[in-house]
Amino acid sequence: MNDETPKDFNPQLAQLSNFLTYRISRAHQKLNTQASKILSDSVGLTLNQWRLVAFIGGAVQVTASELVRYTAMDKGLVSRNAKSLIESGLVTSCEHEKDSRVHLLRLTPAGKAVFDKALPRMRQRQAKLQKNLSTEDVATLRRILETIELAAEDTEI
Repeated sequence: MNDETPKDFNPQLAQLSNFLTYRISRAHQKLNTQASKILSDSVGLTLNQWRLVAFIGGAVQVTASELVRYTAMDKGLVSRNAKSLIESGLVTSCEHEKDSRVHLLRLTPAGKAVFDKALPRMRQRQAKLQKNLSTEDVATLRRILETIELAAEDTEI
């Protein structure tokens, strides 16, 4: 993203840089670009694939609907990424013993190896991102983000 302001920019007409949502979006885009590069270079996954691998690896097994709920990703996006992970041999899918409409997703040994390789790298990234923040700063940021997430669920705006 280009951080230079155009010469003909009129701040009275567009105060976009003052919008909290704009600043969050810029940070989000930069963080996603950074994470995508790390994951692509280290384990050959996309960021969305990593999010699924991370949740499956952390839970041992999950359903697609649980992934949608936990990741806040679109159902179609979860489905497409789960399918690609299954096709690449990183995830298996089996029917739930009590409900054949539900499929349980689990990491294969290859998927577990990818998870085990990527997780320390992603934890290292988290530590680096928080390096210049105090424990109180991190707690405050988490509280603020939770408040913003809840406000974003309000459809009465």
